[in-house]
Amino acid sequence: MPYAHTMAMGIIAVHGGLDTSREKQYIKILQEAALQGHELLSKNRIQALEAVLQVLEESPRFNCGYGSVLNFNGIVEMDAAIIDGTSSRFAAVAAIQDVHHPISVARALMEKTKDVILAGDGAIKFARKHGFPTANCVSEEQLDAWQKARESLARGEKPTQNLYTGLAYHGDTVGCVVWDGEGLAAASSTGGYSLKPPGRVGDTPSLGGGIFASRTSAVVCTGLGEAFIETLTSKYVDEAIAAGSVPEQAIKSALKRLHAQKGAEGGILAVDCRGRVGSAFNAGQFPVVVVVDGKILEDYQPVNLRRELSVH
Repeated sequence: MPYAHTMAMGIIAVHGGLDTSREKQYIKILQEAALQGHELLSKNRIQALEAVLQVLEESPRFNCGYGSVLNFNGIVEMDAAIIDGTSSRFAAVAAIQDVHHPISVARALMEKTKDVILAGDGAIKFARKHGFPTANCVSEEQLDAWQKARESLARGEKPTQNLYTGLAYHGDTVGCVVWDGEGLAAASSTGGYSLKPPGRVGDTPSLGGGIFASRTSAVVCTGLGEAFIETLTSKYVDEAIAAGSVPEQAIKSALKRLHAQKGAEGGILAVDCRGRVGSAFNAGQFPVVVVVDGKILEDYQPVNLRRELSVH
């Protein structure tokens, strides 16, 4: 059921990505990230978002920052985006390499320039100019998975790794939405999908595709980005909420639409301007943690539409 708490002093909701494990060690990191963000929410909702995603970017358990999947050539290329719903300020980096915290580079781009998206070498040069050091984002686990996948391809076999995670079990694009009682904001960070072509950019830096925020709602998506871009799914969710739907209803409708139009799997998380949180997915797993007024909602679970929207 959607959670409503119109008197809340602040809400942070974070997801760990499509098909990410719901084992205790994963949930614990998501909880720690959300609680760290909540400590900053009363000061600055953008700073709170950054803090949440930095925790996930530092963990090799999530497909963002250190631990991102490798592209076809064995390189980590990451996307990250951040948006404030009140000011409509948005910034993103795409196909950026060798920085531990792409989300921080995106925030710097938003606050220090009038540019909206920087990609590839331009994003890397911007990061260096603004003091972000060179960092190795290739984890041993992802390197091993990439090597095995390339060996499978060399034998003419299809790799067995999860498309979203590069591994047998975890984690696609991570994302966070916040409501501080006055405004809404959203942020996402990702390494993309396993063995993607070099230079590929997903839905994370696509405003209205994989991320959106307004005075009405904040929305983040995870799954195969091309489907979200082509259907403007996050914008669809925001429009449905503006038309009167609660977030959970809007998200269910969006996933059904995504499946009908693209046959795609996905997970969506949103919060609206009344402090109502909604989330749903139609894949294997979709871990979500919600913190309200500094307290974790222990019984919160996203809606699983997989049986209803099974992808054949």
